[in-house]
Amino acid sequence: MSLNTLQDVVLIVDDDPVIRMLMRRALNESVGHIIEASSGEEAVLLFTEHSPDLILLDVSMDNMDGFECCSMIRSLPEGDNVAIIMVTALDQPQDIQKAFDVGATDFMTKPVKWPLLSHRIHYVLKANKTIKELTKSKNKLARAQSIAHLGSWEWDFTSDKLDCSDEVYHMLGMPPQETEITFSKLLEIIHPDDREFLKLTVKTALKNRQPYDIEYRVLHGNGQIITLHDRTDITFDFGEPRINGTLHDISSRKKSEQEIAYYAFYDTLTDLPNRRKFLLQLDSAISSAKRHTSKLALLFIDLDHFKRINDTLGHKAGDELLREVATRIKGSVRISDQLSVGSRVDYENEHLARLGGDEFTLLLCELEAFDNVAIIAQRVLDSLSKPYFIQDQHTFISASIGISFYPDDGATGDILLQNADTAMYEVKNNGKNGYQLFSHEMHKSLMDRLKVEVELREAVALGDQFVLYYQPQIDSTNDNVIRYEALLRWNHPTKGLLSPFDFIAIAESSGLIIHIGEWALLEACKKAKQLHATSPHFQRMAVNLSALQFSHANIVDHVKNALIETDLPPSLLELEITESAIISNVDEAVALLFKLKELGVKLAIDDFGTGYSSLNYLKSFPIDTLKIDKSFVDGIVHNQKDAAIARTIVQLALNLELSTIAEGVEFMEQHDLLKLMGCNNLQGYLYGKPLPSERV
Repeated sequence: MSLNTLQDVVLIVDDDPVIRMLMRRALNESVGHIIEASSGEEAVLLFTEHSPDLILLDVSMDNMDGFECCSMIRSLPEGDNVAIIMVTALDQPQDIQKAFDVGATDFMTKPVKWPLLSHRIHYVLKANKTIKELTKSKNKLARAQSIAHLGSWEWDFTSDKLDCSDEVYHMLGMPPQETEITFSKLLEIIHPDDREFLKLTVKTALKNRQPYDIEYRVLHGNGQIITLHDRTDITFDFGEPRINGTLHDISSRKKSEQEIAYYAFYDTLTDLPNRRKFLLQLDSAISSAKRHTSKLALLFIDLDHFKRINDTLGHKAGDELLREVATRIKGSVRISDQLSVGSRVDYENEHLARLGGDEFTLLLCELEAFDNVAIIAQRVLDSLSKPYFIQDQHTFISASIGISFYPDDGATGDILLQNADTAMYEVKNNGKNGYQLFSHEMHKSLMDRLKVEVELREAVALGDQFVLYYQPQIDSTNDNVIRYEALLRWNHPTKGLLSPFDFIAIAESSGLIIHIGEWALLEACKKAKQLHATSPHFQRMAVNLSALQFSHANIVDHVKNALIETDLPPSLLELEITESAIISNVDEAVALLFKLKELGVKLAIDDFGTGYSSLNYLKSFPIDTLKIDKSFVDGIVHNQKDAAIARTIVQLALNLELSTIAEGVEFMEQHDLLKLMGCNNLQGYLYGKPLPSERV
């Protein structure tokens, strides 16, 4: 059972009971608790049980002598914290030295001066208590420094040695206190880029006796680079200056700062600079070009049909493709790439970035010739058009590149980026997979398109500027008007009545065609319902679906709702869809066509023969009608090839049990020849121009 630790505990160890009794009497009134041991072995057991504050230990004992007992106690837990006074009759210097070697705190010789023993014990206890408190404080400080990755050091300026705490050693990856840390040794492990900076800082501190607060990098013993924050103060001990410092390992904080900076300025998917970083690079490059009167080029790269990859292979495959695209673009502009005689592109003078999605930008600085940019653009296109092996299958993709130049096409980054974007969209409009240099005529065209788009949005919001015109379609056997095609018109407030040629492309590119098309479908069904009730020959109303409408997720619901709202029999509605809209994704198109067919409506392929016709696909489509394009009808009388094509389409339709309709019929000769071929229905100015609803 342990004793009360609030009072001092003294262990008397002697194999002579008389000596133990005399010691107890000498200490009895001045010490809280006294315990006794008659041998070294017993002393060790009592120490482990009671943890005394002081031991009076006789040297000369049987079996285990005092030297061996002292050494064993020092090796036990808490053995370093007890004061041990060895009592010996031996007074030779070598005996006294041996006592200290095994860990004695003090010694006294026999015979003991009993009146002085109490005072001696009190002094040793007080000194030992002070040492314990200092040790405890030191351990607390060491633990706190370890937790905070904070070490302390001192330097008296007179020697090369630094007096460092254990945590400094741990920080530097050195065994604590086994190796002296000198300023020279410290410089050896400082990062080469920070070495001169630290030397200059310390030199200034020595000269001016001024503290410093800096950060520098150090090579840790395990080979890693760590960052230290070194903060110092100058103190004076007895008039002599000393520099006191704290070292804080801020590697984790620096790493966090770097990660934050990375996420703020870099794209995590491709490791390329993001839009924010690129705009800073662009502004910096323009400033440099302005100072040196040099030129630069900005390439805006957008992948063609990238959405198709995500939709068919999944977003994971799309991400893998984007990483490969970034690698290929990098490879397209190599270090010291000899483009032409006397011209070279260095990777240090170019900046590749991913703006977002499938958009990339490439900035080429210090250009010597604009022609070189076209070579690089073509190389990028060639590289990107090669097959990709993604998720165990080959796939292909192309890109459209718009190019703008500083200072020719703009003096600021925003304008250069906007103009390169404009040029890129010009490539998109012209078939994709190419590059285009920006021109001011192109800019004017874009501004005109943007103005039309704004006016279109206003028209959609107002809802009263669009009208439908209806062009008759006749039965070739009896010339009766049996069908109509609904044609969209825009009653512009200042420009008057506009045909689809003036706005439909913008409506499709902006997505407004979805709202406009839904309205047109409903209006056409209303008119069909009216004609069905009033005209005995009326058989069908044809309505065009744009490619964007056809691929819209809710197109089946739009058609169904129009039929329900107007109570129109589905067989009276025919939806005209272009070949290109169907062929772009055949599997999805076939599934969608069957869903529309299930509603009971009729389906026609518009402008048949002008797109990507394939008889293999045609047999799979649930189509009712093939519509012969006007381009074949125009030359049908005088051009044998046009006539042959028209005749082939009609015969193909007859063999597949489909009906046909020829559009653009303007002369009786065309009428007679198409009728002779067996074309079922005819449409054109010969029978009537498109008319507003009230005139039908």
